[in-house]
Amino acid sequence: MAVPRWNRFVVPVCAVAGAGCVLSWAGAAAGVTPSVLPAPQIKVSRAETDLCPAPAAVQALAQQGVTLGAKSPASTVDIGGRRCVRLPISGGEFALDLSKGSVPADGGITFTKKSAGKTVSFTGLTFDFATHKVNGTAGTDGAVPGRARRQPQELFGFVFQVDKTKVDVSAGAAHGAASLHTGPVSHSALADAFGTSPLPAQGTVFDATAAGDVAQAAQALTHALLS
Repeated sequence: MAVPRWNRFVVPVCAVAGAGCVLSWAGAAAGVTPSVLPAPQIKVSRAETDLCPAPAAVQALAQQGVTLGAKSPASTVDIGGRRCVRLPISGGEFALDLSKGSVPADGGITFTKKSAGKTVSFTGLTFDFATHKVNGTAGTDGAVPGRARRQPQELFGFVFQVDKTKVDVSAGAAHGAASLHTGPVSHSALADAFGTSPLPAQGTVFDATAAGDVAQAAQALTHALLS
């Protein structure tokens, strides 16, 4: 599910150190070597990401009587007629070319099946840009957690929608989109609790969009310019 090598992601950065120079970094996230300079790290100061179930997931959730919910401080929101989970983000950082970085989200997402009397929660979600994995902890209400289950594991994989992703350092803002697919841990956690997983094992299960405030890591950029 990696982004093709030919799909290069270029971000212009203007007004560096008060000068009118323009630099660009080409997509190491696309499997190519940056063509100009190493990409500086961008710090996330405040943001949020919306996870909306894809049509196949919406249908499967309804058929199995499973309700998508949120674990505070995350919340549920209606977007285009879909029940989505909004996760706040208060920290983390990533490379300007999206080749690496780690951005944790607060709260979590839940799946509740009233007929089974069980709720599965995915918490501690962290988006790892280098591996394109969403790591976190899976747990079922009322179950005795095992040592291995308490360790963060891959819950989802994700692929950036590069044409919908933009980082504007001069404006201090970032917008992005990605497609999430089910990981083995999340699939087995849901199947163990409900008998079968309400999320398809193949294809996109969540459409993710993110927006928020970012700050340029001046020291990293200075180092890149002087190296």
